[in-house]
Formats: sequence, C-alpha cells, structure tokens
Amino acid sequence: MENIEVIPMIRREMNRKHHTYASLARSLNIKSPSVLLMFRQPSLQVSKLIQLSKTLEYNFFREIADKLPYAEPANSGAKVLEKERDELTNRVKALEMEVAILRQTIRDMSSK
Repeated sequence: MENIEVIPMIRREMNRKHHTYASLARSLNIKSPSVLLMFRQPSLQVSKLIQLSKTLEYNFFREIADKLPYAEPANSGAKVLEKERDELTNRVKALEMEVAILRQTIRDMSSK
C-alpha cells in the first residue's frame, strides 16, 4: 500500500485557496512557527486535520479514504436506515389503503 502523504495535500489546498502560513495560523488561532513545525512533522493529529478541513473548506478525509485500497462497507449505517425508512414508508401506505377500504366497507354495510 502506498504511503499517504497528508502534508502535500494541505499545501496544495493552501495554494489553491491562497492561504499563507501566517493566514493559516490566524485561522487556526496558533502562532506561525507552530504551523511551520506542524508541516515538518511526519504525522498529523486527527483533530488538527479536522481544523484544517474546516479552515480550508476541503474534506481531506475523503481524499485519504479514496486512496485506501479497501472496499466500502456493504451495509453502512446510513444505507441500512434509508432502506428501513423506505420499507416503513411503503408499509404505512399499504396500511392507509387498507384503512380506506375498511372504512368504505363499513359505510357500504351501514347504508344497507
């Protein structure tokens, strides 16, 4: 598996958004030397990457995930919930139709 380099991604987005180290430091509420030190480290804390994603308005996590060779989960939570919601919606519609038929049947029987 290839080594995923996050710092070049951040630098690329900084350049694209016209951010300097100083402007990034201001956005992150840290000193410029801290930004330079962060860029020299071999790794980056997830919390910092979240802050950088917000500041640069870019989802670094999605780009990292796209570089991973692993498959998506077969049944992610959102997909399961969406399927369940659709099934329940269909069941409600079927029950509403059944209620309408029963009401009509009661009306027909009471009018005789």
